[in-house]
Amino acid sequence: MHAHHTPVSNTPTPSAPSLAAAGRAASRGAELTASDRGHLAVAGVSHSYPDRRVLTEVSFTAARGDRIGLIGENGTGKSTLLGILAGNITPTAGTVTLPGTAAHPATVGLLAQELPYPADTPIAQVLDDAQAPALAALHELERLGAELAARPDDAHAAERYAAALAEAERSGAWSAAAQRGEVVAGLGLGGIPESRALGTLSGGQQLRLALAAILLEAPVVLLLDEPSNHLDDASAAYLERVLCEWPGIVILASHDRTLLDAVTTRILDLDPLPLPARELDDARPADATGGSHAVGTHAGASQADRDPGTSDPGSGYGARFWGVGYTAARQARQAELARWRERFDAESAELAALTHEIEVGSREVNRKHESKSESRITRKFYADKDARVTARRARNARVRLETLERERVRRPPEPLRFAGFEASGTTQPGTETTAVLLAERVAVSGRLAPISLELEPRGRLLLTGPNGAGKSTLLAVLAGRLAPETGTVQRRARVGFLPQEFAFPDPSRTLAEVWQEALSPERAEATPLTASGLIAARDAERAVGALSVGQRRRFALALLIADPPPVLLLDEPTNHLSLTLVEELEAALTDYPGALVIASHDRWLRGRWQGATLALTPPGTPG
Repeated sequence: MHAHHTPVSNTPTPSAPSLAAAGRAASRGAELTASDRGHLAVAGVSHSYPDRRVLTEVSFTAARGDRIGLIGENGTGKSTLLGILAGNITPTAGTVTLPGTAAHPATVGLLAQELPYPADTPIAQVLDDAQAPALAALHELERLGAELAARPDDAHAAERYAAALAEAERSGAWSAAAQRGEVVAGLGLGGIPESRALGTLSGGQQLRLALAAILLEAPVVLLLDEPSNHLDDASAAYLERVLCEWPGIVILASHDRTLLDAVTTRILDLDPLPLPARELDDARPADATGGSHAVGTHAGASQADRDPGTSDPGSGYGARFWGVGYTAARQARQAELARWRERFDAESAELAALTHEIEVGSREVNRKHESKSESRITRKFYADKDARVTARRARNARVRLETLERERVRRPPEPLRFAGFEASGTTQPGTETTAVLLAERVAVSGRLAPISLELEPRGRLLLTGPNGAGKSTLLAVLAGRLAPETGTVQRRARVGFLPQEFAFPDPSRTLAEVWQEALSPERAEATPLTASGLIAARDAERAVGALSVGQRRRFALALLIADPPPVLLLDEPTNHLSLTLVEELEAALTDYPGALVIASHDRWLRGRWQGATLALTPPGTPG
């Protein structure tokens, strides 16, 4: 793999992170740290939507200094739990008790995925609202100062001024401007004028602005949903530093393994348990024996989902608290999965042996009862005795078989595989040792500086660089989705592309219909929709427009896997995928026999990358 671009100097490194905003949170609620009421308590929280249950009896406590990472498969309720903790969602059951008192609960802040402002709102308004108490204190202090200057002998004016001065001190009003500049700069927004309208910002810039706003608000309980999406390395390092020093409670749902590993002190895993077959469907009411609903499974599951052979994509580790950070929790989960697979294999082997024993026993009993000759009384006596023993063994086997069929664990999730790839079809004849993809000085004004690269049949290339460097633009050009303004691209093999945002032309079409249309009839028949383990059988008839972002991502990936091309172009492939699925995807890509180009901010993936790397720089960066 060869890549060429004009050398440029490194972009300036943002200033060291300021912990002033975090310090304000500590001072705002310092009196609660020594109180028995200084804990966040979640007791028996459950929540259901009309079509599924996402949380079942979740309980935990958190004290100041706790940094809890929420992990779990897509749809297990991470965002829902954060919404419940923020007070935006009323749980179906259970309670949430905030630190502080009923009259004065601790402040809670939830990172907004979309800013609740019109598109023409200036950046300054968002930041002013985040710092409203401090700015209001400064304004009131200025007003009362003028009043006191006009009436210096007025005792009431002096008292009001003293109270305003204390409030300004408490809210950190004097350092508000400095805090604002440091937070904005630390998150990579320092060069954007505050007069600029929100509608002119990219999605990544808007997320950074929302993150800056909540850090400036400095709540005691900080709730973050995917806070590092769209952050470059410098901004992610800034966020890590702030969160590690946050004196309140931090609860974050994230797919960023590096962030989780660096920040979290405990992990709340919301994955469903490896359940016996009889408990796979929590939509069924409790039976006469008082059987309870299953944890973390989905309401409305089909009979196929209750079958012990059903594989629900990637799930099954069990909802629980791990009192350790991410790496230790990950190792424990992997060990548990290994034990689960061993148990499933052992039970499958026992089922086969019991079935065989019953079949053989039945034939043997029938054969031994065929002898009715009176001249062979002795032989008949022993034959009948053997038949009774054989029949008893068969009955015991049936009892054990029935018990095992009721209580056997479900099939563990299968690792993601690029099924159906034919090595002989990777390249066109005569190109086995030449490049399958070439780009010569391709560029897009304002989006991509001139880049040249050459990708070999089994080449590996990782695109890195800050936001705005053109990684997504380059992938779109290589895929043929975007025409370069200058330069040329040669594609000598079929190219598959996974963009960051995957849209379907007709959102009313079901997954099954799109699957049939996207693949050839032969391929669709040979590779069922659920074959990759990315799509559950119950979702086959859902409209693609009803899918979550993560589900759309999984479906798009499933389409690529069903008919893998010789060249894969993946834009942020780990975004919106569960951590389990991400690890399986990385393992599958390691064994992928075609060529691969990935653009990723995933520091965990990049830190373990074994192929070539191409670092892009934003157009116009001075050399």
